[in-house]
Amino acid sequence: MSVKTQVTVTCPDCKAEHQLELARSLNTREQPELKAKLLAGTLNLLVCGACGRRAPLEGDFLFHDPDRQYFCQVVVGGELKMEKAARDFSHSGATGTLRLVPSLNALVEKVKLLDAGLEDWAVELAKVLLLSSLPQHDLNQVLLFDAVDRAAALVRWVLPGASQGTPPVLHSALDKLVESTGHWSSLAPGKGELRIDRLWAVTALSKVAQA
Repeated sequence: MSVKTQVTVTCPDCKAEHQLELARSLNTREQPELKAKLLAGTLNLLVCGACGRRAPLEGDFLFHDPDRQYFCQVVVGGELKMEKAARDFSHSGATGTLRLVPSLNALVEKVKLLDAGLEDWAVELAKVLLLSSLPQHDLNQVLLFDAVDRAAALVRWVLPGASQGTPPVLHSALDKLVESTGHWSSLAPGKGELRIDRLWAVTALSKVAQA
């Protein structure tokens, strides 16, 4: 079931106060409409009636897809909260794939990958290799999975922080990503590895380079 709380939110622009219902969790089997809002970017979104400002509301959030045995928890507030969440998750009795992410946007990417049938750890490795192939060689640059075009056998990526306006789009071969998933299978995360992100991928690849 979905857990929701009533909160008072102040618009960051005009300072108008709003009473909103903030979703704290969702179960995809029971609330598919909330999943649709999550992917559309309208879940837990302040739309100020006074000035029109649209602002996402960050907060802890649990995503559960019972049909795929998948849990992903958004944990905001820094490293100590992440560490506590990891301990709580490991003692919760939850089974399947468990993940921790720092923001709702990071959760959206995880859900897109889940729906595309792609392993998030393989995608994070692919991001590092793709970024290292660009002229900037900036591994800290934000690169997000967007979608799979199966008809063209391409993976679509976006670089949201690269420039003003519409984010640049990159494409890579889907078959290469599938092949790399098998090639890097020895790097697949263990049960206790809950934070599969850029740092995890760089660390994993550095271990291979040192071997």
